[in-house]
Amino acid sequence: MSNAIVRHRTPAHLEASWAREFSEAIEVPANAKTITLSGVGALPTNLDADPHTVSYFGDLKTQTKSVLDQIQRILEGKGYTLGDVITVQALFVAEPEKNGVPDYGSFSNVYAEYFGSAAQPHLPTRTRAQVVGLVEPGWLVEVTVTASKVVKV
Repeated sequence: MSNAIVRHRTPAHLEASWAREFSEAIEVPANAKTITLSGVGALPTNLDADPHTVSYFGDLKTQTKSVLDQIQRILEGKGYTLGDVITVQALFVAEPEKNGVPDYGSFSNVYAEYFGSAAQPHLPTRTRAQVVGLVEPGWLVEVTVTASKVVKV
């Protein structure tokens, strides 16, 4: 293994657009340091709404942006960037008006502004899963990340 973090892209022949939103695998060398964040949920956006409701935190697009902005802030405070993220785990609950299915498209659209963009081209590995509920009833998404960067010696 090299002394660099190696990202193995998902094969280009996979036609589903969502399959190109993450790396298939990532190798982290022994000379890297790693940080894992606890799950991050959205901050309130509508203080006039009833607490513990989706209206209080916003739709999935709004919540995803809030979560990724917080993750970016936490990482930068610890000396990492979004480009150092190697793993994203996102848990979703369905919005009632979506007939029991999470709005994965809205998540992907916001996610693409933070990962795999011209400004930040690195793609982490990623898992998305639907759950029955999250600890905060108004949350539609909770995200955990792991970041790693090579330590220069």
